[in-house]
Amino acid sequence: MGEPSKSPVKDKPLRWPGQSLGAVRRTLFEDRLETPFVLALFSCVVLGIVWRLQAHADQPVYRCVVNGQTLYTDRPCDGRTLPVLQGPINPPSNQSSSNNGSPSKAIEPDYKTPYGIWRGQAQYQASMKGQVIRGAHAVVPLVIQVEEQGRVRGFSTENGCTMLGVAAPYATPMALMLDVTLSECHYPYFNKRYSGSLVLFQAASQAHLSLQSTNLGGVGNGGDYFDLKATLRR
Repeated sequence: MGEPSKSPVKDKPLRWPGQSLGAVRRTLFEDRLETPFVLALFSCVVLGIVWRLQAHADQPVYRCVVNGQTLYTDRPCDGRTLPVLQGPINPPSNQSSSNNGSPSKAIEPDYKTPYGIWRGQAQYQASMKGQVIRGAHAVVPLVIQVEEQGRVRGFSTENGCTMLGVAAPYATPMALMLDVTLSECHYPYFNKRYSGSLVLFQAASQAHLSLQSTNLGGVGNGGDYFDLKATLRR
């Protein structure tokens, strides 16, 4: 057998253009970017899992009345049956007692957050082309619910108005911006989109609701203005 052949090339392999830059970029990514990126991605995944578990843990339970029967469900009640507070609207005094004669703890309304269920008298007013519409004026009971997820629902049974929309945080934790639509009102011109606010006044244990819908119209037309205001309590 003959001796193994040897390459006639004696010089070291030549470097291709940009090889040094490629090595620097690869080292930079592996040493400085790859590890932080992986850690950040892992943190986002963990936070997403924790958020999802917390959302399910905080899911509200709704008490609905359907065909005379009281049902408890994790879904909002259908139609105009809103979930109600557990316990009376106006809690009894501390001197109240349970059936066995021992004092019972009163259920205190929560005035630490603007979210939740609110009740009170609401004033509906309207003016068209600068003229007040007296037939539209009404002061009727109003019930609204502001969910922490942002949905707003409500109704006034006496004038038929149903409210549906969204809420978003405002300037302070005690204030919310509202974007809602009224429908099914007996006075048909109230059925439109409104914007406004719900502001909680903790010291007074009440919230102020203010909604407006405006159509400026043409020059000298006076415009149309629809207004809803209410002082609400738990």
